[in-house]
Amino acid sequence: MNPSPNKEARKRENEQSPLKKKFKDFAISKEELYTAIANGIKLALQEQQRGLDVLVASGVREAVDSILVPALRDLRTEIQKTNETVKEISSELEMVAKSTKWTQDRVESVQTAAREDRRSVIELKTQLDQLTTKLTDLEDRGRRNNVRLVGLPEAVEGSYAIGYLKDNLPKWIPSLVGRDNDIEQAHLVYDGGEANSNKPRTLIFRLLRWEDRSAILNGARQMYPVKYGANDARASSAHLLTPLAHSSAPTASTILFFPDYSPATTAKRKSLISTMKKAKGMGLEPFLIYPAWIKLQYRGERKMFDSPQAAEDFINSLPRRSTFTPAR
Repeated sequence: MNPSPNKEARKRENEQSPLKKKFKDFAISKEELYTAIANGIKLALQEQQRGLDVLVASGVREAVDSILVPALRDLRTEIQKTNETVKEISSELEMVAKSTKWTQDRVESVQTAAREDRRSVIELKTQLDQLTTKLTDLEDRGRRNNVRLVGLPEAVEGSYAIGYLKDNLPKWIPSLVGRDNDIEQAHLVYDGGEANSNKPRTLIFRLLRWEDRSAILNGARQMYPVKYGANDARASSAHLLTPLAHSSAPTASTILFFPDYSPATTAKRKSLISTMKKAKGMGLEPFLIYPAWIKLQYRGERKMFDSPQAAEDFINSLPRRSTFTPAR
């Protein structure tokens, strides 16, 4: 198919145009053309990049100014407040540290004083115990010539107890016959008051000589039980004040003689009674030694104990037998 006449005419016109003729006259290679195009594109991209950088920088600046700067300002304010709080806390901690140091020093001072006070209390207690022991010993020495007579009927001694005792002691204890017992004084002691009739009457009398006291106690121990009978109640008229002493003769009863000790020594000796009974039941021949010691005879050996617990421990440690053969 042949091309149309119009197309052919335009083709010839273009080939003969001055501009194309001029372009043909200006010789350039494809490589140079491509390079020039690439450079142009590069320049255009660089311009576009610069514009984009300006836009990004402007956006970032606006974002920083509108968001980050206020946040940083608030953060700075908070940091300042925190610093102030930390300073206050540091100041308070300093005060607490000073107070703690003062308290620690004070506690150490108090502990030192307490140790000194404890040492002083121990020393004072030791001194008090020593003084108490000395006072008890002095009181016991002051009572060493005393004898306690327990179990006499009411008012049987009349108004002159010393004469009554001198007359009747040899009757109760035959070993005193012919012995002149010098009695210095005598008085009644009531446990729980005079109205308490259930308590036995105690008559304490003091002898001039310790030997007389020992003779009475030893004789009463040998005669145990010592009986008070009708004949003993008839005292001489010079010794009697009330008619009650001339009343009908009372029935025979047991009267007891004891040494007279201070309350402290008496209480300590009483605490040993149950242990004494237990030891006696086992055939150990216990003896109560002044002021408050238990003496036991076991297999020919003498044992001494100053407390019930020590004696109990020794007794409990012995072989379990009903009785022991007393040492001879």
